[in-house]
Amino acid sequence: MTERNYLYFMKLLFLLCMALQSFVPDSLDERVERLHDSIISIDTHNDFAMSLAFPDRRSTVAKGQVSFELMKEGRLDGAFFAAYQGQGPCTDAGRDNAKYLADSMLRALHRYARENRDLGGIAYCPEDIRELKKQGKAAMLLSIENAYCLGEDISLVEHYYNMGVRMIGLTHNGNNDIADSCMDSLERHGGLSPFGFRVIQEMNRLGIIVDVSHASRKTCLQAVEASSAPIMASHSCVYNLKAIPRNLTDQEILAIASKGGLVQISIGRYFLSFLPKEQVGLSHLMEHINYAVNLVGVDHVGIGSDFDGGGGIVGVENMGKMKAITRALLEEGYSPEDIAKIWGGNILRVMEAVRANARSF
Repeated sequence: MTERNYLYFMKLLFLLCMALQSFVPDSLDERVERLHDSIISIDTHNDFAMSLAFPDRRSTVAKGQVSFELMKEGRLDGAFFAAYQGQGPCTDAGRDNAKYLADSMLRALHRYARENRDLGGIAYCPEDIRELKKQGKAAMLLSIENAYCLGEDISLVEHYYNMGVRMIGLTHNGNNDIADSCMDSLERHGGLSPFGFRVIQEMNRLGIIVDVSHASRKTCLQAVEASSAPIMASHSCVYNLKAIPRNLTDQEILAIASKGGLVQISIGRYFLSFLPKEQVGLSHLMEHINYAVNLVGVDHVGIGSDFDGGGGIVGVENMGKMKAITRALLEEGYSPEDIAKIWGGNILRVMEAVRANARSF
């Protein structure tokens, strides 16, 4: 073989190897990374704000699961950061304290975003989320967990909208002036109070998502009917798989989906299984996701971690591990299109629907 023929042969061999390499399937990890390049992923609940605003307060749950840095590591593009208040007495003093807590946490979140503007920023609408992703930054969306802070003052709904809040949870672990909680042993209103119906109408007018996680069965079903826009359960799981008050019955899931709403499956042992925490992992999370998808379809299911508020399972201990969920969804056989919906497409759709509904007022 002449030198010229040898070089020609080696060139052909190189091109053949390159062509064959293009037919080698990507590894699962490569598929996960490529998928996250093309989708928007959003977690609809965490409790980072409490420890941020009040670092000296004692907590019974793990902290340090949430940050812009961890979001980048886990390929999480956006998250709702909740200003949480535990339920106290429905008195003037109790309501004033709840408002102080909510306002303090929201101000702390704004400060965190300013101080870490190279890593992330506050998003008020879907366009902001997309723009921040283009810039390689995390999107912080603001929410309230427990409308206790509204007291009996309807004007505070707009006050919180102006502070950037785009979702409000009606209750926490006790009845308030707005609605009954699933965790209260006594029924105060029979679901929503008359004031609660007004609050939902005002949230609809402004473009704030109604969140029914922690709400009683009656509250949830009444909120679906009262709202002129889709609603959401930001961090709940399936009652038929773990029968606890905080999880949603089939009736509630079907009702939420019937109005275009979302059931956001929580990443926490408390919601997922009765097994010890060290034995609860991705298989249990997938069980709840699969159940909800089979019941109402992939257009009505997503992820709400509850990190820094009791969330976390083996394999997904913090925001930096969120890619493991994408991997598990691929292993379950979900298509890239369905995973895009579960991770963020559904949230963006609901945000857009809530905004469009507000413009009709």
